[in-house]
Amino acid sequence: MNPLSRVESLTTRLLQTVYTHRIKSVIVLLAAVFGLVATQLPTLQKDGRVEAFMHESDPALETYYAMRREFGQDNRLVVAVQSDNVFSTEFLTTFSRMHRELADTVPYVSEIFSPYNIPFIEHEDGGVYLEELVRNMLARGRDPQELRDRILATPLYRNFIVSADGSTAAVVIEPYRYAPGNADCVPDPSQGLTCAVQFTPLSERALLGAPHYAEMTAVAREIAARYETEGFRIHIAGSPVLSTEIVRMMETDMPRFTLACVIITVLAMLVLHRSFLVAIGAFLSFATAIFSTLATLAATGTAMTPPTQLLIPMTLVVGLCTYIHFVATLLKARASEPDGRTALAIAVRKANTPILFTALTTAGGLIGLAAAPLAPITALGLFGTVSVGLSYLLAMIWATLVFRTLPERYLNKQTDAPGLIARVLKRGAMLAATRPERTLAVCGAVVLTAALGITNLSYSHNSLLWLPGDNQARQSTEFIDANFMGTVNLEMVITPTEGRDFRDETLLKTVEATARESYDAVAIPIGRHTSIISFIEETNQAINDGDPAELRIPGQEQIWDQLLLLEGQGIDDMKRYVSMDYSSGRVSFQTPWLEAKLYTNVIETIESRFEAALGDTASVESTGLIALLAKTSKKVLDSMTVSYALALVLVTAMMAVALRSVGLGLVSMVPNVAPFAVLLGVMGYLGIPLDTFTVLIGGIITGLIVDDTLHFFHNVRDRLAAGARMEDAIGGAMSEIGRAIFTTTIVVMAGFAVFTLSSMSNIQSFGLLMAAGAALALLSEVFIGPAVLIVYDRIRKAAAARPTRFEPVLADATA
Repeated sequence: MNPLSRVESLTTRLLQTVYTHRIKSVIVLLAAVFGLVATQLPTLQKDGRVEAFMHESDPALETYYAMRREFGQDNRLVVAVQSDNVFSTEFLTTFSRMHRELADTVPYVSEIFSPYNIPFIEHEDGGVYLEELVRNMLARGRDPQELRDRILATPLYRNFIVSADGSTAAVVIEPYRYAPGNADCVPDPSQGLTCAVQFTPLSERALLGAPHYAEMTAVAREIAARYETEGFRIHIAGSPVLSTEIVRMMETDMPRFTLACVIITVLAMLVLHRSFLVAIGAFLSFATAIFSTLATLAATGTAMTPPTQLLIPMTLVVGLCTYIHFVATLLKARASEPDGRTALAIAVRKANTPILFTALTTAGGLIGLAAAPLAPITALGLFGTVSVGLSYLLAMIWATLVFRTLPERYLNKQTDAPGLIARVLKRGAMLAATRPERTLAVCGAVVLTAALGITNLSYSHNSLLWLPGDNQARQSTEFIDANFMGTVNLEMVITPTEGRDFRDETLLKTVEATARESYDAVAIPIGRHTSIISFIEETNQAINDGDPAELRIPGQEQIWDQLLLLEGQGIDDMKRYVSMDYSSGRVSFQTPWLEAKLYTNVIETIESRFEAALGDTASVESTGLIALLAKTSKKVLDSMTVSYALALVLVTAMMAVALRSVGLGLVSMVPNVAPFAVLLGVMGYLGIPLDTFTVLIGGIITGLIVDDTLHFFHNVRDRLAAGARMEDAIGGAMSEIGRAIFTTTIVVMAGFAVFTLSSMSNIQSFGLLMAAGAALALLSEVFIGPAVLIVYDRIRKAAAARPTRFEPVLADATA
């Protein structure tokens, strides 16, 4: 017995057991699914952070985490307050009260900076003194206008805690580096509470993550809402806010529109099959498959990200295709065979091979994504494969249970004669089959015209633009970017070579000069740059009675003296820019949240300028959120090119195996590839960019396209094997499966059209492209499929009739 026959036999026995013991089967099935879901699904995490796109072992992410462990967070919350008069006692009093409430109430706060508490360095009686700027100013009753010019002229303050034009003040919240642990202990001497000494290596401590950012953002927004007035306009932004907002909208939009999609699917099935049981079976098939897939995702500790949420529509497409085709085959088999068990065996024999190979081919295409260098895409490939397997198995079981439960009167109405839909599709297929050259010419022209739009395609990775224009988080980010020229950072970590450290005069002057020159060397705005040098320059100016000309790096002896003064005064803030032993330091560039690919040249330019200036005196490494964004952007395109090329090879191979013919396998790829070419062209014409969301639609729509192609070509192959002519095989195949492929198309189009109503642009694009892809898949199957089959048949026959070079010699010898 060959492998396919063995699989068919096992499938038949399994489904006949389900058919015979339907009540027990339902109980066992629901108990297994409920047990898995109830124990695992509540632990499913959601993550919209930039870091979530990277594998934990990615060198870029390891560098970034090493920077965070050494110097602290660059994921900051910014609470910006706009007013007509920031430098007024009334404004600063209210602002200071809000600062204190944020400091006391927002969780996981490591450092908090604003005009209220920012260090103000002054020199008096031979020593350096620190004041908390506004706090001490208000306590002394000084007029804030007196220090307005000094504040706006101070690089440490400008575009950090106050905008360059002085119209907006900000509270900058730096979160913990590490997530709190269950064993963490805070001593309380007043209560006699002490803590045991425990040592945990920093590399083993978990960094602060998405749930913590969400909690911080929620509390900060709650506090801000209490202070918001006409003259106190508040904007909250920063990477934690944006990632939290993406997850929130993801949690809101995707389930809501998926539910609407499922409802429309059930209604479509109800209308097309006129059976409530058939419609409910489709719902149960999808629901059990998707909840089992998500529970599996949770069991492995894999977080749900914007790309991996595509598992939901992927499961819907694959499960529906399997369910609809098998139900249609069961009902047709029942029309000619009154015994249910026998009809079930006939249906398995007719439909299982194309259904199984649709699942295997779809899984093969998804496996190509598993090699992607981005973690969510890898997860989509791996768990998409799990979803395909579960969808195949559960759809077959639920279809069998529905078939067993359908009333006799409904089953007796079934007929194997083609209905109106099948007859219309057959007419279209035969039109293409009788005029294959003309059909292919017309279709080729359409595909080519559409494909020209591919030249307009651009890649975009800007998650800010996923949010609607009126979204509060997006508007706040854009406001702060415009007024402070940045909400994200590019970090340059500089490690002096042996014999030097980050106090060396020559090194510091070279670093500062290079940083200043970088502003004009790149094509994006830089709001500010900060390093230990900023504190040295401020101290030098303070020591020289505030002379603006002394805002510079002094000589080597003065550098050492001033750093000792700063350390003696406990200015811990500067330690965020240099290691404890001064063996390395960072220069932090603040920039707006922009299109990720724009950062690539910026990073290369700044990094190369530092390397050229420092030579062999220090090594330079770029990191920070900007670096991760840029590397994510580049890796998506690189990985998708490789992944889809691998998927194309795997799908072609699987088609050849399923159809038991290399020639048919290759020919079948024409109607498979044509919809993709048109879809990409449509994206180009409509200005829909390829991003980390839309670029993955190919992996989902593949299931639908391959499903239609495999069922059609497999049916044609069976008829050819039985001795039918190609034209008759095409007509007979379309008559038999036309209704099923039409049903899957209508259901997918109607269901995914709902996603175009989403408020997130990436989900809108997804819905539009899925609906268009479903329609293109059907048109390709009806017209391109029959035409290429006829051309293939003619070429095959011509090759078989052509004599080999030995045949004439043999003929002469016989004569």
